[in-house]
Amino acid sequence: MRAIMIMYDSLNRKYLPNYGDSISQMPNFKRLGERCVTFDRFYTGSLPCIPARRELHTGRYNFLHRCWGPLEPFDDSLPSILGENGIYSHCVTDHAHYWQEGGSTYHTKFSTCEMVRGQEGDFWIGDAADFHGNLDLHRQDGINRKKMVPEENHPHVRTFQGGMRFLEENYQKDNWYLQLEYFDPHEPYFVPDSYKKLYTDQENDFDWPYYGQVAEGEEGERQIRDARLNYRAVLSMLDCYLGKVLDFLDGHDMWKDTLLVVNTDHGYLLGEHGYFSKNYMPCYEEITHTPFFLWDPAIGHAGERRDALSQSIDIAPTILDYFGIEKPAHMLGTSLRPVLGENRKIHDYILFGYFGKHVNITDGRYVYMRCGRKTGEGTLYNYTLVPLHMFQPFSMEELRGAGASLAEGFSFAKGAALMRIPASGDTSPDNTCYQYEDHVKYGDLLFDLETDPSQEHPILDEAAEERMVKAMEKLLRENEAPEELYTRIGLERRE
Repeated sequence: MRAIMIMYDSLNRKYLPNYGDSISQMPNFKRLGERCVTFDRFYTGSLPCIPARRELHTGRYNFLHRCWGPLEPFDDSLPSILGENGIYSHCVTDHAHYWQEGGSTYHTKFSTCEMVRGQEGDFWIGDAADFHGNLDLHRQDGINRKKMVPEENHPHVRTFQGGMRFLEENYQKDNWYLQLEYFDPHEPYFVPDSYKKLYTDQENDFDWPYYGQVAEGEEGERQIRDARLNYRAVLSMLDCYLGKVLDFLDGHDMWKDTLLVVNTDHGYLLGEHGYFSKNYMPCYEEITHTPFFLWDPAIGHAGERRDALSQSIDIAPTILDYFGIEKPAHMLGTSLRPVLGENRKIHDYILFGYFGKHVNITDGRYVYMRCGRKTGEGTLYNYTLVPLHMFQPFSMEELRGAGASLAEGFSFAKGAALMRIPASGDTSPDNTCYQYEDHVKYGDLLFDLETDPSQEHPILDEAAEERMVKAMEKLLRENEAPEELYTRIGLERRE
């Protein structure tokens, strides 16, 4: 038995032909849909990149207890569990967050890991000219790009090549898991010109959208147009190399005994709702409702679709189930194999969100976003044993600040007392807190996706809101949400 995960970053489902797009040139994603089961109601859980990867390992939510950060000592990790049960795991990735402090314990859980450098201002190529201080990603990106041409030097291509080396050397062997994880199509959209020319012959250098509201007037319209063209160009590049993997699976008859997962951590806004990117706006569908494809050779149903509600915490339990391994007690996701076989419902409701912002819930039709009622001091804490932000450790001001203490009683911590550290948008040294209080200005939001799939018109429906609130309270209890979270969003903690 073998399993392959092909993972992308920031893949917006609405730009894929499998979900109705007619502009992106992605013939191999169409092939993928013919080979796999396509999921229509698949959601992320914790946002953004590294929180999503923590739950990919653990099968449980990250965003209720801490911000961006590494795997914790008490976490159950999918590749570690596979290794303990005789399944070899290998990761090939160009996701630069893994070699920053806040992602530094993920790649070590694999049996082996090959890392490809250079994406998004990765501190890679040394050049001391015009240096004005650390954490200048745009400066570093300009230096790195010089080493990323021609196309075979692009990190995406080098990541693909690493994955292919593993497949070529191991396709006849048994009991392994390959995670082929690409940073693309995450910004910046640095891509060979041949892919851009599929969409335009004009110069277009707006390839790194800013995080926030789109500029007004003609400038904003131009930026949206250019960003979408560049995004589609990256999609066509990743489609090209996906096709080469599919060719290999075809040529070596691997579909008969190899599980395939194709997924992403979250989506991305390219002008929808008046925003670029993620993090600083409500959790709209473009960010949270993600593409997902799954092939299980023991179940089949190639080319079919499934509409059962499911999400990223279900991936680890699915892979363990495929290998016949029982999931740990604290892995709260559910295997997707019953969805594949029978389209069986495995969730009535799911949660998703960013640490410290709206707590969101959906039943597949309605999406309810509940904002903070009481914010500020005493309403938001990180619970951790490894206090690291994205680029730096928690500051000494955070660690010795008023309110820092030890907390016990979380069963998933397996008897360990956790550091309970106050979280503030003012204290993160590398701006990874995403302005925790800013979300309050949006208020609570309730959307009916059946009548308003683009989420343009929030509704008032007391009965639907009451039902979603009760379901949210239940899921918060099941996931051991900390007491102050209930206070923060104005809910009752009922046993």
